[in-house]
Amino acid sequence: MLTVTLEGDPLAHQLITDLKEGASVRQYFLLRRVESRTDKSGKPYLALTLGDKSGTLEARLWSDVLEKCPGPFAAGDYVGVRGQVSAYKGERQITVQNIITISQLQAQGKEPKDFDPELLHLATPHDRGQLWRELWEMAESRLKPPLKQLVLSLLDKYQAEIMVCPAARVYHHPYLGGLLEHTWSVARHALASLTIYPDLNPDLVLAGAILHDLGKVKELASPQAPELTVPGQLLGHIVLGWEMLREQARALEFPEPTLLLQLEHIILSHHGTLEFGSPIPPKTREALLVFYLDDLDAKLKIMDQHLKSDTTEGDFTSYHRLLQRGLYKGGEPLTDPGDTLPEPEDL
Repeated sequence: MLTVTLEGDPLAHQLITDLKEGASVRQYFLLRRVESRTDKSGKPYLALTLGDKSGTLEARLWSDVLEKCPGPFAAGDYVGVRGQVSAYKGERQITVQNIITISQLQAQGKEPKDFDPELLHLATPHDRGQLWRELWEMAESRLKPPLKQLVLSLLDKYQAEIMVCPAARVYHHPYLGGLLEHTWSVARHALASLTIYPDLNPDLVLAGAILHDLGKVKELASPQAPELTVPGQLLGHIVLGWEMLREQARALEFPEPTLLLQLEHIILSHHGTLEFGSPIPPKTREALLVFYLDDLDAKLKIMDQHLKSDTTEGDFTSYHRLLQRGLYKGGEPLTDPGDTLPEPEDL
């Protein structure tokens, strides 16, 4: 067996959000993604995503280091990493100089010093128990039969999965409890919107908001380092969620087929367009509202994550590929707070 060490005891853990360009690291991470690639000269290397409780960071294990540290490495592994933080196209990444899994260390008869997995688990900042109670209360108190029984039965059936499942692998709420947080948020948006649009069907809107991403529990595996399941890759969460809804409605002998059809339409259309994965665009007002609320909550979370993780200088963040823009950080006030605008008669 190849013996690999971190060449010295790990340093105190530096949170990913605090790492600056030029910093040296020698600490533990959760390996959230591993991808084999080749460089321009055809040499193999690994593209890694490292994580801790504050976020994620890309890393590169180039061919010369890969020869010394061949792994194997898999998403979900705890790894000790020695490396250097650099910038590539305006974004931080770690160039790995040495890497070893905790299991490899233990196989060598070594116990990882100062290893604390609690530092490495990215999770919702909210109390998951409280989020669940509030989500359940929204369904129980605001929905009427027969949608009430259908939604509550699905929440009860998949509670364990919803409590830990992320909402996505990378882009928004990509952490333990992320799906619960996102669903809770979209449902609250839905109730607020219904006060502005009272002529919409409130049961369809709220049921759609709660169930729109239910298929994620079958699309994603390994919540600590989320990966797509085989059904997730072949069908996707929209189709999986639609199947889960239909199966439960059939088991309950749901009495209103037209109402069920409209709820199915919300599930199938909640990504808005064919381009983004929905087999049909929203064709009811309720479906259109759920689509926009889902998109709004996801985009605001993406912006929040990027603002918190960006370390560039200046008033704007680095370019975000999905959002296709840099984000304004706030900067200084445009005018001195003590300045007052002239009165109209002075103009």
